[in-house]
Amino acid sequence: MHASSSNRCGIALSTCALFFLAVGSASAADVKLPDGAVVKKVDFERQLMGVLGRTGCNSGSCHGSFQGKGGFRLSLFGYDPEKDFLAITRDSNGRRINRQDPDSSLLLLKATGQVAHGGKTRFDRQSWAYQLLREWIVQGAAWEKGSGEVKAITITPSEYAFAKPGLSGVLTVQATFADGSTENITPLCDFRTNDETIVEVNPLGEVKALRPGDTAIVVSYRGNVLPVRVLVPTVAPAGFKYPDVPTFNYIDREVFAKLKRLNVVPSDLADDGEFLRRVTLDTTGMLPTAKEVLDFETDPSADKRARKIDELLAHPLHAALWATKLSDITGNNTAALENPQLFQPKLSQMWHEWLRKRVAENRPYDEIVRGILCATSRENWSPEEYLKHCDQIEEEAKKGFATSYPERNTLDLFWRRQQAVTVDQWGEKTAAAFLGVRLECAQCHKHPFDRWTQSDYRSYANIFAAVSFGTSPASKTVFDTANADRKKAATDPKAAANLLTIREVFIGGGGKGTAPLPNPETNRPLGPKALGGPEITVKAGEDPRVALFEWMRRDDNPFFARSFVNRTWGHYFGVGIVNPVDDFSLANPPSNEKLLDALAKDFIASKFDIRRLERTILNSRTYQLSHLTNDSNRLDRKNYAHAYVRPLMAEVVVDVLAGAFAVPEDFGPDAPKDCHAIEVGSSRVQNVSVAYALRVFGRPPRTTACDCERATEPGLPQKLFLMADNTLKQKLDKPNNRVKTLLAAEKDDDKALETLFLSTLARRPQDKERAAFGEFRKSAKTREAAFNDALWAIINTTEFIFNH
Repeated sequence: MHASSSNRCGIALSTCALFFLAVGSASAADVKLPDGAVVKKVDFERQLMGVLGRTGCNSGSCHGSFQGKGGFRLSLFGYDPEKDFLAITRDSNGRRINRQDPDSSLLLLKATGQVAHGGKTRFDRQSWAYQLLREWIVQGAAWEKGSGEVKAITITPSEYAFAKPGLSGVLTVQATFADGSTENITPLCDFRTNDETIVEVNPLGEVKALRPGDTAIVVSYRGNVLPVRVLVPTVAPAGFKYPDVPTFNYIDREVFAKLKRLNVVPSDLADDGEFLRRVTLDTTGMLPTAKEVLDFETDPSADKRARKIDELLAHPLHAALWATKLSDITGNNTAALENPQLFQPKLSQMWHEWLRKRVAENRPYDEIVRGILCATSRENWSPEEYLKHCDQIEEEAKKGFATSYPERNTLDLFWRRQQAVTVDQWGEKTAAAFLGVRLECAQCHKHPFDRWTQSDYRSYANIFAAVSFGTSPASKTVFDTANADRKKAATDPKAAANLLTIREVFIGGGGKGTAPLPNPETNRPLGPKALGGPEITVKAGEDPRVALFEWMRRDDNPFFARSFVNRTWGHYFGVGIVNPVDDFSLANPPSNEKLLDALAKDFIASKFDIRRLERTILNSRTYQLSHLTNDSNRLDRKNYAHAYVRPLMAEVVVDVLAGAFAVPEDFGPDAPKDCHAIEVGSSRVQNVSVAYALRVFGRPPRTTACDCERATEPGLPQKLFLMADNTLKQKLDKPNNRVKTLLAAEKDDDKALETLFLSTLARRPQDKERAAFGEFRKSAKTREAAFNDALWAIINTTEFIFNH
């Protein structure tokens, strides 16, 4: 039981000492808890397990770890009382408790530091925790199975809204047990805050507001997790009256309603240049041209922003940008695809183009997911028809990157991997991609901060035990013959090595790594079950993934629609309503649940119309707010009171740099000619300079199912690249680059400078910038050198390399 100051791991000795009750000061079986309640009979499940969780004994860093500590292993956060009872009373020959002399029990001697203990002292002999454990031993160290089975936990108040910083309050936690009884369990809970700069909470549930903002306090009791939102408004100046802020749609109503409760006033609308640059980068990954900026500024139409949004959503690069994002989400990892290696970039491009075609056509999101989740290779083709399909795709791919693969109904490449993927890995990938749930922690034990158990993890994974990649019995003769004939025809060893083996994704099971996972407790078969949903029962030969998909798209599904609208919101604002966007869990509640619910409800009502969802977000006043802050919202980072300054996707960085210099990028043989970075399907490129830029600006390798693979934090390598990369310098020597073209067309320096600013920052230079350039121009060797340096200075500004 290692000591820790973390709220997750328990309470330190100094805190425990506050909750004392002298041993022997109460009659046997009477234990006074810190809240004044008296326990006459200590219940192993209700009280004892709660104390072990509260003091951190069964945390993941202590005896609750997978291996346990010092030969003593408890279930993580007390989710399995039977195992814990046996570990305490039977393991080590029963030495952990001493019924004849309770104070000599090893359980108490170690926890109080009287015997050497790796976890140090957890509480002292005068504490109520000591008295509770001691009295349980005195009473016979009994266990009544199921006595502490929790049916529901309620927290009062369910939301805590302070009047101002500096005030304090108390949370009260009550449990309803299986027998219908209720009990105040506040002293037995673990409390932690998701943002300790806004509120702090102590082990008794006492909360103190520190500064304006809002966060969640997460309450845990024996593996049950429940969050409480806490709001701390800003202190309004004397005579302050909250302004009547206009709303454009339901998004604004929900966002501004919460801001009003926090006394936070949203920023003004962004000006036309700021809005145009932001929305163009967000939707197409490109900068607006100088002409587009000027045309937009001079357009007097009241609906020009709505019309521009529609225009950008229909732009071909919009679909390419989302195909890149969806390639991340679905794991389009080039190196993991089928051999031969030379063919892998073509497969990645097919994957990307399949997604791009559907986004461009605005196919419903559920239809896109069905085409991925329920994919098979042959679809409704016979083996012979599928063989012709493979031959056609292969011939097309030999000639270039354009193939007819996107015409397929399903994306079978999602399931086609060089190395076998096990059912548990498929469970993790699909849960993260389509439900926004990270399951990894439940592989070995109960998820510490969510509801998922090992059984939940395994039963969900077992849905994919029916999926195989190889040769189905129906195709064996045809495929074996075709593959043998291909090898015979390829007399050249090099040609034979580059042959693509004919295989298929099919339903049948029996492949490597596809064996169903057994029940972790009994080792008996465990049936497939949706995550938090129904059991999946299908007839022999039927695809259980179809039943899973039908559950996903149901109106009452708690994850499917909410996960995608949250991802979309996260893209356009830089911060998800649930953040990270693929971490829906009990301990990570949405920052604005009403907003998330409204978006999901509208998305479902629209039949999963992606374009309508984007249009609604982009047309909101919330999206169009300025990045400039006021006194009330300058600290806001998650309530969307102003536009956040946020990094560009790595692919977009490469594209905007190419656009700033007006020099197209060459991605090498792994990508189509004359394309943008957001059009590249392959997760690797052979152009060393571009590969480096993509890496340092955070492009993910797509090796895991976690959204965290795409790095978004700024770093020194990024700045050094912009300041000194030789390939960027070489673009200044290219014919027909931006500076050369601009100076040839515009003889007036001031007008040329203005066009340069409009082309890169979507605004005119400020007076001080004009003056600074004028002075610099006098000392520059040539006009071209002056403008080259001006462009170099611009791309090294935060304003250029970030969106806002």
